[in-house]
Amino acid sequence: MDGVNFSGVNNVMQSLNKLRQLKNVSLDGCSMNSIPESLPHLNFTSLTFMDIGWNMFHNTSIPEWLFRIPNLRELYMFSTGFTGAIPSSVGNATSLQFLDLSENSGISGDMPREFGDLCTLQSLYLDGTFIGKSLEEDFREAFSGCIRRNLNVFSFVGSSLQGHLPDWLGEFTNLTFLYLSSNSFNSSIPASIGRLSQLQELYLSSTSLIGSIPSSIGNITSLQILDLSSNEGISGYMPREFGDLCNLQTLHLDGSFVGKSLEDFRDAFSGCIRLNLNVLSFSFSSLRGPLPNWLGEFQNLTFLDLSYNSFNNSIPAAIGRLSKLQILSISDSALIGSIPSSIGNATSLQFLSLSNNIGISGDMPSGFGDLCNLQSLNMDGTFVGKSLEDFKDAFSGCIRRNLNELSFVYSSLQGPLPDWLGEFQNLTFLDLSYNSFNNSIPAAIGRLSKLQELSISSSALNGSIPESFGRLSGLQYLDLRYNFINYNSVITKAHLANLTSLKFLILDHTNLVLNISTDWIPGFQLDGLSVSYCNVGPKFPVWLANQVNLYFLDISNTGIKDSIPDWFWNITHSISYLDLSNNEINGRLPQSLKFQVKGNDHSIFLGSNCFEGSVPYFPPSVHVLNLSNNLLSGIIPSDLGNFGGIRPRLTILSLSSNNLIGSIPNSLCNFKYLVLLELSNNHLEGAIPSCWNNLTSLQYLILANNSLAGEVPNSLIGSSKSLQVLHLSNNQLQGEFPSFLKKCTSMTTLALDHNNLSGNLPTWLGETMISLMILTLKKNNFSGNLPLLSNLTSLHFLDLSHNSFVGNIPQSYDNLMGMINISMNGGARFYTNVSVLVITMIVSTKGDDLQYGVILSSFKFIDLSANKLSGQIPKEIVNLVGLQNLDLSCNKLSGEIPSNIGLMQSLEYLNLSRNKLIGSIPPGLSTIDFLGSLNLSHNNLSGKIPYARHLTTFNDPSIYVGNLNLCGAPLDKNCTSDEPTSNSQANGQEDDDNDSPPIWFYLGLMPGFVVGFWIVWGIMLLKKKWRYLYFKYLDHMYDMMYVKIMITVPKIKRWFFVMRSM
Repeated sequence: MDGVNFSGVNNVMQSLNKLRQLKNVSLDGCSMNSIPESLPHLNFTSLTFMDIGWNMFHNTSIPEWLFRIPNLRELYMFSTGFTGAIPSSVGNATSLQFLDLSENSGISGDMPREFGDLCTLQSLYLDGTFIGKSLEEDFREAFSGCIRRNLNVFSFVGSSLQGHLPDWLGEFTNLTFLYLSSNSFNSSIPASIGRLSQLQELYLSSTSLIGSIPSSIGNITSLQILDLSSNEGISGYMPREFGDLCNLQTLHLDGSFVGKSLEDFRDAFSGCIRLNLNVLSFSFSSLRGPLPNWLGEFQNLTFLDLSYNSFNNSIPAAIGRLSKLQILSISDSALIGSIPSSIGNATSLQFLSLSNNIGISGDMPSGFGDLCNLQSLNMDGTFVGKSLEDFKDAFSGCIRRNLNELSFVYSSLQGPLPDWLGEFQNLTFLDLSYNSFNNSIPAAIGRLSKLQELSISSSALNGSIPESFGRLSGLQYLDLRYNFINYNSVITKAHLANLTSLKFLILDHTNLVLNISTDWIPGFQLDGLSVSYCNVGPKFPVWLANQVNLYFLDISNTGIKDSIPDWFWNITHSISYLDLSNNEINGRLPQSLKFQVKGNDHSIFLGSNCFEGSVPYFPPSVHVLNLSNNLLSGIIPSDLGNFGGIRPRLTILSLSSNNLIGSIPNSLCNFKYLVLLELSNNHLEGAIPSCWNNLTSLQYLILANNSLAGEVPNSLIGSSKSLQVLHLSNNQLQGEFPSFLKKCTSMTTLALDHNNLSGNLPTWLGETMISLMILTLKKNNFSGNLPLLSNLTSLHFLDLSHNSFVGNIPQSYDNLMGMINISMNGGARFYTNVSVLVITMIVSTKGDDLQYGVILSSFKFIDLSANKLSGQIPKEIVNLVGLQNLDLSCNKLSGEIPSNIGLMQSLEYLNLSRNKLIGSIPPGLSTIDFLGSLNLSHNNLSGKIPYARHLTTFNDPSIYVGNLNLCGAPLDKNCTSDEPTSNSQANGQEDDDNDSPPIWFYLGLMPGFVVGFWIVWGIMLLKKKWRYLYFKYLDHMYDMMYVKIMITVPKIKRWFFVMRSM
């Protein structure tokens, strides 16, 4: 009755108990959820076999009557949900030979002492039970009786057993199979293991073993399989006696003896162990040194895996002596040099992987073509920079006969794709991605009639795609993405018509033109289509109408400028990933997005189009929804997050840059797993909801550029541990600096600029928000002293401008390490597994307000302008050598410009205008070669402008205007004191006299003026026509000036009005 659904049926066992002659009961997988605790009249006198595994007896103890069935020999209780202790009545099952209690994690307590009375027991499975117990201490008594006599199979896997491996294991002298993998013994293998002379299989993988392997292991001469893998604590030397395991067929030492050399195992592998060993796996051990020649002595070896080591040597020629070898993997092992020609002697080889060994070079040996039985070849990341044409001889033999899989990825292969690829008639898998072919796909590719998967992505393909592609009728997966970038190659019906098996078509970022007629009906049914950055438009692709099995569809950035057809929403019932973004698709979105596939997460990207309508409802299975940059209008539905008790999976919701109105509904707080909420650039108003307490996963809250009012809610404290970006700029928020931010230790970006916040900034701002990288509070009403921010070592963007801060600039600002480092990664940038979303901020730089996005992640910026700061500019500020933008204008700063400001070589913008600075302009300023904008106007600076080097590129005198005592270029005022003098101060009067023009200079001016005046005006008096033209010119100039003034004045008035309102 296996698999019969007995859920809800309570009397199954009572009914079966009436059948006295019943011998076998098999009820596994019957969805039973109850079993009687007792059977007063036990009639199972003839029963020898019972299987009640794969049922759901949750929170139920094992019934005692099961062990009172007198003749029961086999009892299966695998994955039944039993909990509690094993009853002591287990000792009554004296006929029991097979007992399986595995995968019942609720079984706990002490193993009863009576367990040891199971004298006939041969097989015992306790996998996944007694979690965290000690095998040595907690099971000693239970395994001390006659149970040791006949037990052949003992399995205790995946139970996180702790403590030492006990010596009493050696007392089970008839044990043939011992499985203790996936536990946590943290001890060495006991020497008593050598007493298990009948043992054939020993599995101790992933058990945190330490120390060396005991020499007594050589006594287990019956051992056929030994697995000690994933025990990095095993060290020391392999005992010489290991070589006496003459019957050993399979040996797994992966992840053990870390850092050793295979040469260290010469003695251990020199005995009769070489006779029968078929499988040797020694991967992930960081083994060093050369691959030894004695590997060739294992004549019966069929499987050899030495991957993920650090040999830093070549493959030895002795590898060719392994004539029976079928599988060889030495990937990721720092191999160098050429492949030996002797590899052609390993004629039984079926699978070969030498991938990710960048040092493999030279020529592929011609003997390689003699591997007639080779079915799979993985050469990823080898022979870097070679051409496939270089392998013509190596691939010209009988290797072409059976090869099914060929992978040559990340090798920067150059030159054309050769025609001889078409000779591999049995090839089903071909991956040549991430190379540099700089050539077209050969027509010969169409001869691979059995090909099922073809990937040549990111390989600099160009030219046209051959129509022979259409002959690949068995092709299921085609990936040509990131190619044909500068070409407009065309895909037509001829390429696709016969691909009747095609399931995945991936052509994104290729600029391919899909020139397919509207009446074409494909012969395939795609599961996935990705053609982003191809030329699909301007019409919507009608041929998609019959693709009803799609679960992945990406037609973003494809130039579609069309209405979305009604049939489209009928083919999305199976969709899991949908991306139509960055087109000009118009039409109304349906009131509800419906997806019928249950259990899947759905990611929907419809942003940057022209969709109209209201925000649609969507099912709780939607994981990502991006509707930003559209023409949606109306309110956000107040019941958007209500799903009738079903927990929604939404993590990302972006509705930014639409025409949404109204308030933010409280129902959005029902999205408990929300990571990002972006509602910026709309017309939302009212208060921000106060329901965020349960949103413990929220990392990005972006509500900027709306008309939100009220205070920032303290309920955001619920997200304080996760919140990384809070962007509330350009609203009408009031109140003081939010107090919940004190606990936001993970926050990297805080943007509260362009609001009406007020009060002093708290001192804890620079003490607890230690992850801050971007802080902008521009254009609020904050007052008081600037906070100390020296603990914010990652801060690299600080904008506190246009507030009412007073006092000095703290000297500790020179400790802002984020502005000291010239290059820095990280910042406000954030990613999801399906999209990159952008934070935009208004930043004032080079005199303009600009919108910046993710660029802020590396911009080093300080703006303290338009406050009431006083005192001197801290000399220590020059330590911020990575700073690119410094604006301290419109304050009351005094003192001199720091003399070594030239150390700030990264500066691109410097504005110190409208302060009370004195002294001279430091000469070092002229050495800042990246400086693109400078303003020192309206101060009390004096002396000669250091007009040299880079400062000669600043010819605008307005940079220095308002400094009456400055002189020199580019000002008109000369610096007379700097001119050379012939004598000292004693001759100063004489020098001054010599500087004056001679008297004849002034005497000559008068007659010159008189002559010039009468020449012009005399002609005007005598020539009527000249006089008429002159005054007509004056009238014209007057009219032109009048018009310019009448046009310009209103513009200036509007500008002043805007400035006053900001």
